[in-house]
Amino acid sequence: MNRQRARLASRWLCLAAFVLLAWGAGQALPGNAVLPRDLLVRLDPSVALAASIAGRAIIGTAVPGLVVLALSLLLGRAFCGWVCPFGAMVDAGDALWKRLTKARRRTSRRWQSGRNEATLRPAALRLPKYAVLAGVLTAALAGLDLVFWAAPLPSAARFWGLAAWPPVARLAEGALSLAAPLARQMGATGLAFAEVAVPGYGATEYIAGFFAVVLAGGALAPRLWCRMLCPAGAAMGLAGRAAPWRRRVDISGNSGACTACGACARQCPAGAIPPEAPHATNHAECQKCLRCADACPVDAVRFTFGDIPGGGMPEIQGRAGQPNASHTLPPRTEKAVPAGGSPAPPATGAPHPPDAAASRDARPGPLTTAPLTPHARSQRRALLVGLAVGTCAAALGHAAPALGRPDGVLRPPGALPEPDFLARCVRCGLCAAACPTNTLQPAWLASGALGMFSPVVTPARGFCDPACHACARACPTTAIRRLADERTFAKIGTAEVLRDHCPAWARKKRCLVCDEVCPYDAIALKPEPGYTVGVPHVDPARCAGCGFCERHCPETVQATGQKAIVIRPRDALRITNGSMRAAAEARGLRLVFTPKKPGEAHVPNAADPTGTPVPTDAMPYPDTDGTQPPSPVTGGLPPGFTE
Repeated sequence: MNRQRARLASRWLCLAAFVLLAWGAGQALPGNAVLPRDLLVRLDPSVALAASIAGRAIIGTAVPGLVVLALSLLLGRAFCGWVCPFGAMVDAGDALWKRLTKARRRTSRRWQSGRNEATLRPAALRLPKYAVLAGVLTAALAGLDLVFWAAPLPSAARFWGLAAWPPVARLAEGALSLAAPLARQMGATGLAFAEVAVPGYGATEYIAGFFAVVLAGGALAPRLWCRMLCPAGAAMGLAGRAAPWRRRVDISGNSGACTACGACARQCPAGAIPPEAPHATNHAECQKCLRCADACPVDAVRFTFGDIPGGGMPEIQGRAGQPNASHTLPPRTEKAVPAGGSPAPPATGAPHPPDAAASRDARPGPLTTAPLTPHARSQRRALLVGLAVGTCAAALGHAAPALGRPDGVLRPPGALPEPDFLARCVRCGLCAAACPTNTLQPAWLASGALGMFSPVVTPARGFCDPACHACARACPTTAIRRLADERTFAKIGTAEVLRDHCPAWARKKRCLVCDEVCPYDAIALKPEPGYTVGVPHVDPARCAGCGFCERHCPETVQATGQKAIVIRPRDALRITNGSMRAAAEARGLRLVFTPKKPGEAHVPNAADPTGTPVPTDAMPYPDTDGTQPPSPVTGGLPPGFTE
């Protein structure tokens, strides 16, 4: 297997693993093994930097991203060329665009004249990503996380988990329905009754449209997003400018030296090789894909940690007393420079190398890694623009709470206080994808312009199961705390009865639904003067805001689409650290989770909040240890069912 096949295999395997993890395949491994959905999202350096800075903490799950950034000091942007799933998606879009428009076939004539796409586009296309990185980090310093707008891996997770999975699940459900009759005839009971939950998410039109725009960028230049806007690529590029593993070109003039044919520049998808000086390299843009080395007809390009035997200095260095010879390329009118000896004859149509005597002093050795002349002024302007944008965004977020941090939404159980939550949340959507009841939804504008795509609980769509905390396990930045056995004490809001629409209150009609489904026994039907039926009252100290009542309420307000009982974020319990149970008791909450039907959930602790042991016969499952439902007697069937 050659190097390009190995690289493509690596990228596609990483993309496949990324997609499968986002779809929850890591939760169904044999032997009770579990791989978290966010495993590969943690590798994003821009997420690690922005979340850690904005959250004012060293986030354990962000360490892999910092490790990737540290490795770029050694390997440059090798992550972009060999691992990044987002880059693989962009490459796939570029390939599809080529097939649809045959753009490469039309531009191949231009290449034959010694030009490539890098010369057809201004070099300034590479500068915006530095402005994006500067803006993101500036806002993070002010406690505002804006990295979700451009970070590659959270964006990819948002696409695969929220936009791509529902249609795939719908197709899978249709296929199972078609296969069910055959499965029953073959006696495959499990397959005959198998189901695939088909979730639905908000804002998917924007998510899909965003990726359509990203992929359409291939019409302008290969890997346009990676070259122009990716903050992770900018961070790794800045860190890897002096990486020791880099592209080196033999310009000795001996046999096998560079002939300045320009084949490497034509093959570079990142535009890191200038066609007028193919021996030079912009190491901040080079993605270490090795295509230039494979395209070189004389094997003059190599990627090594040091000079090849007999090689010279790893970078252009002027001699003492020659300040004009440092790190500068010859003008465009000059030609590629061999360091000595007789140059190999250039290919037809390629620029001719200049005389060796004209540049022998400027290039001391036969092997060079001449960096492309940095556009210092343009880069400085890009960084200043990003600094200004990030400062304005941070000021807007802090000065306009209604725009940046509203308090009118329900957050997942265990969510940090709102400022800390928005500072850490990268809007990857994996918590919503992991939610088994589909109650977690990406917010559009309900949580403010600066809280777009952050997760909100929507009880009308599904209740929040007090025995479930899959959202916390899927969070790559711990914006949702893992609560273990204290999950049932995580109060996310309080139920409120809309008396003008409740059947019992408004029409004096008997209705018991909310009282029957409440697993915390927080709703009681009480008599009221003038009413012949009991009407629901909510005890705020007992209500955890789980949403069972709102989800099962049979009454819907036609004008607003609300139920007659709704969950408000009032009195939500959100703490940064410490015991959730202790915080609930300190507030005087009496949150006792007691499922009313075996199989709905479990009781984490066989004691009430006061510490008094609960008698075994009073537990939800008296035939067992009192905390777990009885195990099925037959393989995989519910209690009471047999083969």
